[in-house]
Formats: sequence, structure tokens, C-alpha cells
Amino acid sequence: MIDTPLGTIGFSVTLGSDVLATEPDTLWRLPNGSHLHQWRHRDAAVDLLIGSIDVPAWDGGAPVPVWAGIWQVQSRAKLPRLVISAELTDIPGNAFGGRDSGECLAAVSIENEDFMVSIGGPDSELLSLQAADGRLMPTSWARLLPTSDDETAEYGVRYSDPARIGWHLPGLNTTQVARLCIAAAWCPHDNERPAAWYAVDIPLDTAYHHLISDPAR
Repeated sequence: MIDTPLGTIGFSVTLGSDVLATEPDTLWRLPNGSHLHQWRHRDAAVDLLIGSIDVPAWDGGAPVPVWAGIWQVQSRAKLPRLVISAELTDIPGNAFGGRDSGECLAAVSIENEDFMVSIGGPDSELLSLQAADGRLMPTSWARLLPTSDDETAEYGVRYSDPARIGWHLPGLNTTQVARLCIAAAWCPHDNERPAAWYAVDIPLDTAYHHLISDPAR
């Protein structure tokens, strides 16, 4: 759970037809303050590396609070499909928003007169490219994932009002691994500087570097 000025961000993971429990089976705290959550499922090991990270603002201006979470699912047996979702809840009545995507970015944003909160990760096109690369997910996914946002496709990114976003992914064969980075950020409301939206467009490698960096260095 991530507390923001406009509500709480929570995550959910579905493996086949099984929804993971909210609380992990094991939790470790890294020296830099990041946390590693681990769930033990009969067919997979699920890890979440998550924490607050310090990244420069896109325009060189004042930095904004950014949280990054890297999900890793490693199968022990054949999994038919995966769904990883993030949602902002407890939204104030004066806030509004919804889908707020950009090039290679799947995102939702909520704002009121005071704040803006964004949640983002790879869009369907970027997921397809990542699958073709084969480093973050199986190469077999490249032929299954759509190359554009198509909500009629079996897989890809789905949005639900007002602020839920889900990554619907193909299944895994035994020992296959899939990794997905989801980021959240918030900033003062400013139509000329949507810093939170830019901040969630962060590569997994960059997020990982910040999440495991030694605070003493």
C-alpha cells in the first residue's frame, strides 16, 4: 500500500484463477529502506521489490515523491495467465481523472485543485517489445501480446474508472519468469508541469538501480 495525498494505492495479483493474499508470506527490509515482499504459491514464487526512490525531475525542476514496484513471477508449474493490477482508492469527492496514457506508457491520473497522482507502467506496445527482447518476459509472449492498445484483445492493458489499471498477461511455462515495473508519483497540481505523470515513465532497470542502491554511497 502506498499513501498519497489523494488516496491509497494498492496492488493485486491473480495467477490463473487464484488471487494472491494482500499480505506476503515473507517480508524483508533492505538497508536503503526498500522492501522485498515474497508470496509462496503452489505454482509460482512471486516477489515484489518496492520503495520510495529519488529520481531527478524530468524538467530539472523540483523533485516529486516517486515509488517504484518491480514484480517478478517465477513459475514452478504451468500457469494459464497472469493479471497484475494497481488502483488508487479512497479518492476525495473533489478529485477527478482516469486513463492518462502516453507513448509506451500506460497510466491513470487523478487530480484536484491541490494535487495530482499518477500510476504507470508499460503499455501494450512496450510489453510486446519487451517480450521480443526476452529479458524481462518470455519471448513467446511477443506473438500473443497486442502491439497497440486494443481492449478487445485477450491480453494487454485494461483500465477501470476512476483509477485502476491492470496488466493482463499470458501464462508461463515451468521455470519461466516475468517481470513488470509499476510506478506511482504525486505532485502539486500544475497544468503546466504534470511532474507526477512524467515521473512514472521509468524503465525497470532504472527503478531497480534505485531500489537496491546502497544509501551509504
